[in-house]
Amino acid sequence: MGLRARAGIDRGRECPGPVVRRAATTMVRASLWVVLLLAGCRDAEPASAKGPVTEEPKPLPQVAAQDGPPTRAAEPEPRVEPDRPRRPEPKAPPMGAPAYRRSGSEADGIDDFLFWGWSGDGRRFGFETYFAGSAMADCEGEAELTIVDAGTDRYVDDGHVVVRHRDPEAEVCDPPDLREELGFRRDPRLRREGISPALGTGPIPIEGSGESWSFALPSGERVTLTFRVLHGTDDPMEAADGAGYELRMTVPGQDEVVVENGVRRRPWFMGYDLGRGMVFLGPDGRHAAIMVAQMQVIPEGVRTTWMANGVRLR
Repeated sequence: MGLRARAGIDRGRECPGPVVRRAATTMVRASLWVVLLLAGCRDAEPASAKGPVTEEPKPLPQVAAQDGPPTRAAEPEPRVEPDRPRRPEPKAPPMGAPAYRRSGSEADGIDDFLFWGWSGDGRRFGFETYFAGSAMADCEGEAELTIVDAGTDRYVDDGHVVVRHRDPEAEVCDPPDLREELGFRRDPRLRREGISPALGTGPIPIEGSGESWSFALPSGERVTLTFRVLHGTDDPMEAADGAGYELRMTVPGQDEVVVENGVRRRPWFMGYDLGRGMVFLGPDGRHAAIMVAQMQVIPEGVRTTWMANGVRLR
């Protein structure tokens, strides 16, 4: 009902007396106060009701050694994308050759490993690992993509992605398939870097024992490696500070090069193994990816996965 009707002004009727007019005026004022009050309440809504608020990132909590192992190693945080990604359209074209794959073992906690090849300039390479979990929850596991610049032995920009289920205890896993979900992120990154399984050579086995190892080049020459694990342990509860390793490489005709100096300790990693490692050569033979097996403490036991050192041979 409009304000004029509230005041009793209606065509064909006489105007009411002063008492009625005062009552009608009072009703109008009350109605206006209600409107203003509601408007004030609306403006005072918390920001969370209107939309998301950007907050300053909070520091990660420090975990003491006596509290037991965290759910994942305290490595520098990779790029983790919790929200469902946009599906790239169109999907990546065929790459000309399948990726090299070394199957893992869910029962033994060993990751699946895939090597996605090299870029055309022989500088960048990509690989992927998949951890199925330990069957302690319905939605476990982790799929990880790593793209490395072998010239600097560092990730390329936006080249390290990890995908996990949002809630391990959920009745329906989201995302339902970690490897498929990682594929939506992997394909555009490999295209961007020009990486293809058709480029490069490998895997080449690493042979040796103790601290002395080597691998063969296509020319028949052997690259020698000196490998020492530092602060390693067989006891998961002693791995809080983590192990490191020292890796030195000598290419025939060149001086020894320090690949890994042993200073960096990776919390909750028990040790490293070159015996289960492998080498992939770039298409120009100037760079190589040395894959090192690493043993990581997880709440349910020990997980074996792989990391890489990118090196320049020539």
